[in-house]
Amino acid sequence: MRHYLSSITISRSAHSRAAGGPAFFAKSGPPSLRKKEVMVDVTHSRSRRVGKFSRTAVALFGAGILLAGCASNNDDGGTTDGDTGSASIVTGMINEQGDAGTPVAGGTLTYGVQVLASSLDPTKVAARGGSGGEALAAVYDVLVSYDTATGEFEPKLAKSLETNDDGKTWTLKLRDGVKFSDGTALDANAVIASIDRYNAGKGNGAELWVASVTSMEASDAATVVFNLNTPWMRFPSMLALGHGMIVAPSSQQGDKFTAVGAGPFTEGVFSPSVERIFKANPAYYGGAPKLEQLRMVALNGPQANLESLNSGQLDVAYIRGLTSAINSAKSAGYPGYIDVLNAGSAEIINNREGRPGSDVRVRQAIGYALDPELIDQRAENGEGLPGSELFGTTSQWHVDTPGIAYDPAKAKELLSQAKADGYNGTLNYIVLSEPKDHAIGLAVQSLLQAVGFEVNLILANNAGDIVQNVYVKNDFDLAHAGIGLYESIPDLGLYSTTNSTSKSNTAGYANPAMDQLIADLQQAKDNASALAVISKIQTLWNETVPSAPVGGLASFWAWQKNVHGVVPTATGIMLFDQAWMGAK
Repeated sequence: MRHYLSSITISRSAHSRAAGGPAFFAKSGPPSLRKKEVMVDVTHSRSRRVGKFSRTAVALFGAGILLAGCASNNDDGGTTDGDTGSASIVTGMINEQGDAGTPVAGGTLTYGVQVLASSLDPTKVAARGGSGGEALAAVYDVLVSYDTATGEFEPKLAKSLETNDDGKTWTLKLRDGVKFSDGTALDANAVIASIDRYNAGKGNGAELWVASVTSMEASDAATVVFNLNTPWMRFPSMLALGHGMIVAPSSQQGDKFTAVGAGPFTEGVFSPSVERIFKANPAYYGGAPKLEQLRMVALNGPQANLESLNSGQLDVAYIRGLTSAINSAKSAGYPGYIDVLNAGSAEIINNREGRPGSDVRVRQAIGYALDPELIDQRAENGEGLPGSELFGTTSQWHVDTPGIAYDPAKAKELLSQAKADGYNGTLNYIVLSEPKDHAIGLAVQSLLQAVGFEVNLILANNAGDIVQNVYVKNDFDLAHAGIGLYESIPDLGLYSTTNSTSKSNTAGYANPAMDQLIADLQQAKDNASALAVISKIQTLWNETVPSAPVGGLASFWAWQKNVHGVVPTATGIMLFDQAWMGAK
């Protein structure tokens, strides 16, 4: 059977999941939209502080393992009739606009991101929404886009992507006449050269690609054939991110890199820590963008983004991880897109030899000692998404197997066993000194000390120190961050953060049984099979506790009511090629 991405695409619809049917289905009419809604309902100790912290550090470390691996969230879809002001999280498009009339050309759209992309080289910036993905997509576009409402992957720069052997061989057809902004053709050889460059530069996801794709061939100027070592039905997800952002051959001249792509915009002004400005590309294959310019700025976190949206200084605001700000924006009626990063809030345990977490009993004791609902109450006044499972209830990948349960008595017992064998009970715990994270840190410290741990809370205020100590030197026992599992790329998220050989495995967890389950997930032929494997992964996770998730992380991309045509894709990247602004 031959599957076509141009007309038959990967589905994660509620129907396919319930029926356990194939992961592909033919479109017939408008996609059905899915709504997931979740209602959610300690003592202090000593701490020491390291420096002064800015919200920019949250952008780097609040994504936790994502910083080192795949920046971790949810690309879920749904719709609502304008749900406002409650403690519920509804994923998908909300406060949707009616018919906006004829698109208007001109103007500069200002987008408040979490952190400005430091480079436009896809090998140096992970393609994730709010932290560089939009900048890359503006210049390069993507071969394949992800429909967040249906869970389908659809051709964008590509004309089609098909498999005729259930996912072991994929054939990509390119659109006719697509050119890079330097006037050269985006052909099959350019695609292969760009992907080879990406893998050589160890771009995000390169490890999984190299482990999975045995060869790429240009069968003609418009066709690339990808040969995999095993079937992989979610392979298109890789072409929706960094691998699918094709860099022109002219971009690299010796050590000098110039951002040349076939996207809707070209690079304009870059003022580090201030703004990035992109200019419309009149030769864009989809037609010249309506916007004259796209401007990205990084403010001081989600509350500042909300306030700037309210004052009219921002046209689009990324409001990440602060439920009170998300609910305020919803109540104000702003249109936009809500996303949930699965296991976006977690306690990362250093599993390496010589660390307390090398003893599975210590890891288990940490897991049993944590009460996600109490932590959420302290950090988010009970408005967040607490949970110890890898994929929360808003996720299509949520399974009936629960996460590790709060059980302080069992935690005490396990810790006592470890102490009897010589462990002194001390943990060095790194947390960012930002109000929400600090509150989480205090709650976690209190819960762990209640079962017998002695926790040294280290408040880190410098993103560089976090990177060096946690990600480079691995000099920590416990760190508050996030595992970060996106809806569109569960294979990549689990492989990057958990596989024994992955350089992005910040926890240092190594378990052959888990490696095999992650491989089984990659090879799952349909959603039902994938869910069965995820259930086994959750069971083994509960037994071995690589790290301890404490909740999902919600984000809201909100825009002014005169902004139209913003389209979300994989990992919460917003696409602006069809965006335009009407009169205020």
